[in-house]
Amino acid sequence: MEWNVNVDGVDKKIELPNGSTSEDLLKAFEIHPDGALVLQEGEVLVPVPLKTKLPDADIRIVLVASGG
Repeated sequence: MEWNVNVDGVDKKIELPNGSTSEDLLKAFEIHPDGALVLQEGEVLVPVPLKTKLPDADIRIVLVASGG
């Protein structure tokens, strides 16, 4: 299945097998899961947990930073 993904402000397309999870998506983009949020696009952005199957909708990946 193909998804439209906005990765930190840049629009991309990716093809992954049906049943792929948020974790699979991050691996495909070589993004460490501790450094990103996966969100379902819509009027309200909905978090997609790592082990959850990707929705049939556009996706946004927001890169986050942490530290002290």
